[in-house]
Amino acid sequence: MGIGAGLIALGAVSPFLGFVAFVYNVALVVIAARDLALLPGRSGYTVRRATPEPFSLGEPEEVTVVVENRAAAGLLARIADHAPDRLRPSPREISGRFDTNGVLKLSYQTRSPKRGAYEFGAVDLQVHRDGGWWRRQVRLPKTEQVAVFPNVVAIRRIQLSLRRGLRAMAGMRRARPPGASTAFAGLREYVRGDDVRRVSWAATARRDRPVVVEVEAERGQQVVIALDCGRLMTAPAGELDKLDHAVNAALMLAWVAQAYGDRVGMMTFDDRVTSFIKPERGATQLRRITEALYAVQPEFVEPDFGHAMTHLALRVGRRSMVVVLTDVQDPEASRELVAHALRLAARHLVLVVAMSDPAVLTARDAPIDGTNRAYEWAAAEEFVSSRRESFELLRRGGVLGLDVVAGKLSPALVERYLELKERALL
Repeated sequence: MGIGAGLIALGAVSPFLGFVAFVYNVALVVIAARDLALLPGRSGYTVRRATPEPFSLGEPEEVTVVVENRAAAGLLARIADHAPDRLRPSPREISGRFDTNGVLKLSYQTRSPKRGAYEFGAVDLQVHRDGGWWRRQVRLPKTEQVAVFPNVVAIRRIQLSLRRGLRAMAGMRRARPPGASTAFAGLREYVRGDDVRRVSWAATARRDRPVVVEVEAERGQQVVIALDCGRLMTAPAGELDKLDHAVNAALMLAWVAQAYGDRVGMMTFDDRVTSFIKPERGATQLRRITEALYAVQPEFVEPDFGHAMTHLALRVGRRSMVVVLTDVQDPEASRELVAHALRLAARHLVLVVAMSDPAVLTARDAPIDGTNRAYEWAAAEEFVSSRRESFELLRRGGVLGLDVVAGKLSPALVERYLELKERALL
């Protein structure tokens, strides 16, 4: 176009150059028109989007966009999916090429830090030829509603492990609890430290390697999960806030307890009891718990542990394992939690679970290389020591405690549940 404009300017000097300018610009228009004609029109495209059903809180997941148009076979393309920002889509633009059948399939990653309902919008598509002069951009309508649920991907991983005959938590072995009734639970290879009295000699002879019999504790006990939705659970802890870490852990524990034959119930509370699901078994119960966890939201109020524990004591008569997912601070701030947990422990097995903030632990463990770092270390150490003192008060009263880094809460809680079950403390 620049050359054509220059030739037009020179045409004022020479009629011959004016003729050359005319021919050149006509040829330029013809070439550009031909290139544009080779690109498919705006119609003829179809688009579909493959998304996880549902999305899982805090898990990296893949979204695939498929665009089809036979007239676009072999063309280069770029798409930008109008995904919700809170799903953290990456990358926002993806390039590729239509195959010989006119199909373009591109994927990107998402990772949602919040539960809730979200809406995908249209897909913007840009196509062009190799060395082409034009790029045609088309907006393809594809509105879609999706939901981010508590972490169901982790549940599927455990489910697959159990179907393959593996333990849900690696490194743990079933041991016969003293005085507890046990049942046959399967066979596995001998591991150093196993009781030699549990070696199955017949299975050992068949497999030509040591095999032991696994037993499990009595089934049919009760687990009640009490989830604090108060002010302290709004604090961030890594990528998620503390409540969302607790939600993932609660769902994981509910599924594992149900898989091991226990009844599972749940209570959510802040300054009042917001929901209560009585302990039951079965897939329907897990669906109730999942839907309740999906909908739960934190409130900027102080939790009323007295009201919550009293409500639970009145609604749950049978001895149960009560798992309180909350936050623990210094003994003065946690005084109400400690007092009512000790009272509830007279009838039930109470496990108080709290999450450590990774940033606080990093501040405590990082090298001290200056005055500011010394103050940071002192503040972090004082906070961690205060939490430790609160847990010590609980332990002296017969209440179990679990203080774990937020990102490792789910596996640590399940491991503790299995440990308590195998020791016949439930």
